[in-house]
Amino acid sequence: MKYLFYYKRTGLLRYLSNHETMRMIERILRRTGGEFKMTEGFHQRMKLSFGQALPTGVIDRSGLFLLSTDEILDEEFLKVANSISPLGFEISKTEIVNDKFELGKSIDGYIFKLIFLRTPEVHDGWEIEEKGKIWVAGFFNVFNSHSPKPDEFGQYLTIRDSVIFKKS
Repeated sequence: MKYLFYYKRTGLLRYLSNHETMRMIERILRRTGGEFKMTEGFHQRMKLSFGQALPTGVIDRSGLFLLSTDEILDEEFLKVANSISPLGFEISKTEIVNDKFELGKSIDGYIFKLIFLRTPEVHDGWEIEEKGKIWVAGFFNVFNSHSPKPDEFGQYLTIRDSVIFKKS
């Protein structure tokens, strides 16, 4: 079986690199004591695949990874995994997907939100909303295209807010 996991990475964990985040998730999964499918070869690893990498410093509310296992992963598994996760990391939900499901072929793109402390410059495709003393710019970013870096547009915070899947 393949499971699609949705996770959030906030707080100081946003400063982990993509590679460090992948290793952290693998360690959390190992600590749960579950039996997961492994790659073959001399250095075996869990059969995991991840969504698009983010630049260091970006808050992630829509992280994704796929995990192959023969076990049934239920709410109790999520509770255990979240209880041993560092502060700022949470697996929000999981769902069973088809064995042929591939993240790269299933994701259309992501919605990003940029938080500004002053009125931002307007860019094509941005929806800007004033909320008191801050401005929030939201926009769609196609999968595997350039993700906005922290302070690329003079923003205070960069958030990957949600994922958009291709219509099947």
